Parts: sequence; structure tokens; C-alpha cells
Amino acid sequence: MNRYLLLIIGFISTSTFYAQNLDSLYNEFVRIRSLTANVKEMERIAASTEPEKCGFRIVNEVKINFDKFNYQQKKILSSLLGRPQADTSFVTPSGKFRIHYKKSGSDAPSYSLTDLAKAADSSYNYQVNILGYPPPPGDMGAGGDDKFDIYIANLAFGYYGYTELENELPGSRYTSFTVIDNDFSTQNTKGIDGAMVTIAHELHHAIQMGNYIYRSNDVFYHEISSTAMEEFVFDSINDYYYYIRSFTDRPGDSFFRSNGYNLAVWNIFLKERFGFHILKRIWELMRDKRALVSIADAIGENNSMFKDELTLFGQWLYFTGSRAFTGKYFKEAKNYPLIKPLMTSTYNKPQTQMEIASNAVSLNYLVFTDYSTQPDTFVAIIGNGDITSGVADPSKTIQLRYILSNQSDAGFRKILNGYFTKLESDNIFLVSEMNVFNNAPLENISSTNIDYPFPQPFRYSKDSFINFPAGNTLAAYADLYVYSVDMDLIYKGELKVYTSDKKIIMWNVVGNNNKKLSTGVYLYVVKSGDSSTKGKFVVYND
Repeated sequence: MNRYLLLIIGFISTSTFYAQNLDSLYNEFVRIRSLTANVKEMERIAASTEPEKCGFRIVNEVKINFDKFNYQQKKILSSLLGRPQADTSFVTPSGKFRIHYKKSGSDAPSYSLTDLAKAADSSYNYQVNILGYPPPPGDMGAGGDDKFDIYIANLAFGYYGYTELENELPGSRYTSFTVIDNDFSTQNTKGIDGAMVTIAHELHHAIQMGNYIYRSNDVFYHEISSTAMEEFVFDSINDYYYYIRSFTDRPGDSFFRSNGYNLAVWNIFLKERFGFHILKRIWELMRDKRALVSIADAIGENNSMFKDELTLFGQWLYFTGSRAFTGKYFKEAKNYPLIKPLMTSTYNKPQTQMEIASNAVSLNYLVFTDYSTQPDTFVAIIGNGDITSGVADPSKTIQLRYILSNQSDAGFRKILNGYFTKLESDNIFLVSEMNVFNNAPLENISSTNIDYPFPQPFRYSKDSFINFPAGNTLAAYADLYVYSVDMDLIYKGELKVYTSDKKIIMWNVVGNNNKKLSTGVYLYVVKSGDSSTKGKFVVYND
């Protein structure tokens, strides 16, 4: 039985490692023993809406946690991990890669090795020389020299390749090598085209874990980055199309719960909005911070807010397929599937409302149809930017009430004549909204803006941070001073200024003594340059 077949196909489940115990991880890894002859199971995998294409996660989680397995499990795993056997190798024209393969047998490559070598060199040139990523670190002579090693082997049904960590470096970094399939006959993208995008994908994994970090809890972003890199390097090969639908069918799921392949469009969006530099900056920040926090901070450095960019991303995704605009939004939008709304309703005047539980870091599409007219269709796109929960508890939801009215009333916002909206939530500052009418975009982003602390009152049982107005400062940071009512200084610190329609700073409501505040009234002062704001807020330590 082919050792690489055993290795890769063991990972059929899309569940993340940290939710599994060691026995279930081991069972997933070796489950091939009961699947190799099961044609129906192979057909099920092929038809899956969330197919796995890369063994990156399972291989490296097994390897990192190898010492935790029992003796018998280690014995089996030892035969499956490590560099594949090969009888021949050659160096690519650039001198950056050594490609290893077998001349004959089930592992022998069926595509052009000359074309593969060109693809490897092109990937390196684009990612390192053009985009400015550092190259993968040397592997201390493993594989025959210090060039980056690519092995060709017969991988399991549907799997393109994987990059396996090897020697640990400071800062949770690793040297690595890559293995790719030998024929790409069972993958979505066949032959040399499949090999080309895999080379681009796996080289980026090697760059990620070799220069920035390998973090198992952020593997979804490892895969977002590598899958988007396929498109950047080889624009004419569009393997990423096959995975988008598993996101567009369920945009209300948390980003964190995606497999990453289906959200390559997120990095494509960020590149179009801000340029390639933001993607590299996210990886620089990820050395010290979780992926979602790094994304939000990188967006903040570009004078925007995560929740607003998330909602704008939602608008871009609405205009795909038959709704695509030539020259606007995604360049390849006509080839993307249409988004599926979370809820649909007839617009029964004077008011119709929807109540939803919105997942952390998700997009919620609400569609109202007015049959009293042509009919008309009104769409609300609501982005949930709750990064704190997205990192700490992706299962946490925000309760939202959305009201559509044909007349103005207190708290309503006019969108069009006869269309007024109101969005209610205890966590309203975490969300933003965009609208579409009869498939025409309405360009405004509605964020809740404040001239006072929000939320009020702040409750530890419900809220993660409080937001203070920062005035009209142009500075990137502001000083926050918090006092008790008897003027004891509770907190003093410098916090990042975020820009929506107004400037704000965010505080986690922990004093300089690293303790939560007692229930009561507090005073605040925000200073930035010559600008200052002050006021009161209430805390409930419930």
C-alpha cells in the first residue's frame, strides 16, 4: 500500500485539531485502511461541498504532537511521516529548488518535469522577488543540499500536496519540505495545471512557517493565504473556483470555522482594496497576534475598520455570477457563485422585521421583497466584526433585530424614499450595514458612530470592550485616562485610534492593576495632540 496514500487521505474530516483528542486524530490519520477500496466513499469525497485539497494541517498537527501518542500509535505514525523515497533528483534552472522523484512505478510523475521546474522558479520569483516575502529557510542539508526540496509521490484521492515541518526554529518557525501529487488525475484541476497551482500554494506554506509562524489555531488563514497565492502567481489557472461555494452557501458561518480554501476571495479582496503590502503585513503581525487580530490591525493601519471592510466584502460577494458588474468589484466575479441569503421575507408595510443570531466574524444577508410594486427587492448586508469572540469563542452570537419601514420614526435611517431601516442590538458597535436595491449597490456603509462611550452601561457578562470618542485627531494613538468618582486614577494608557466615520479608541476595561473594575460610575479623558474629550460611563461587574 502506498505510504503517501496512507498519510494524506486519513484527513477526511474538516474538524479542527484542537477540538479532537489524540485518539480521534490518530484514527483520522490512519483511516485509509478502511477507505482505499470503498468506491462509494471516494465518490462522496469528490462530491463534497467542502473538499480537502491540502494535507498541511493534519500532517503537521500529527508531527508536532507525535510524543503524545502511545507506543503503538507512534510505531504506525513513524512509518508514515518523513521525506518520501526517490531515486532521482535535479535542480531547477534558478538553483532554488531540488525536485525529487522516482523514474518508474506508481510514484513516477506523468507530467512534464521541465514545466514543473519552470512553475517552481516562477512561484519563487513572484513571491520572493516581486512581492518581497523572505524565502523559505535552508534545511541544513537535508535532501542533499540547502535548496528547498520538492518531492513527487502518488498521493491520495483528490489531494494536491502538503508541506511538512521538519526542524524547529525560534519563534514557532520551522524548516520544511513539500510533497505534491504525481499525476493530478483525481483532483479538480488536472495534470500540469494542478501541479503549478500546488507549487505556488505549498511554497507559500513554506514561507509562512519558515519566516513568520506555524499556529494550529490559525490554520484557516494559512490556507486562505496559500490558496489566494495560487491566483496571484498563476492567474489563468482558477482552481480556487471549486471551493468558493462552500462559503457563499453559508456566509453566516464564522470566518474562523472556514477551511480557508473557500475564503481565498477574502485575500483577493484585501489585495484589490489596499495592495499586496497588506497581506505581507498581516503575516508580520501574526508572529505575535492571532490571525483575526492581525487582519484587523493591518486594516487599521490603512485607515479603515475591520467591520466596515467585512461588510464591503459582503457587497462585493453579492455582485457575482449573473449580478457581476464589468470593471467593478472582483475581476473574475462572473465566475463566482451567487451568495445565499440568511433570511428572506415579504415586505409587509408599514413595517417588517427580522431577528437573527449573528455569528462572530460573519456576513448576514437579509432580503425583503415588496410585491406591492414591480416587485422591488431590498437587501441588507450586515457584517459582524466581533473579532474578540471570533478568536476566543467563535460560537458566540450577537442578537440583532432589523426593521424595515416605509416611514421615518425615531432611530430609523433613510435609505431611499419609502425605505427606512433600524438595526437594534446590545452590541451594535460591532456591526455595520450596506444595502442593495433592485440589484443596484447603495454605496454607503452605515457604522454606528459615537460621541459618547459605548456600550452603556458596560457589562463584563456581555461586553468585551468599551469605545470612546477620540475627537478629530490625525494621530494614530491617543491617551486614555480613567478615574473613579473620587478621582483615583484607575487606568492610564496609549491606545490605537480607529477610523470609521469618526475616530474611536477601544479599551478592554481592565485597570492598570490588571483587575476588572467594580460596579459604578467612572470618568474618562481622551487626549491626542491638542484634542481632548471627556465624560462619564457606567460599569456593571456582573
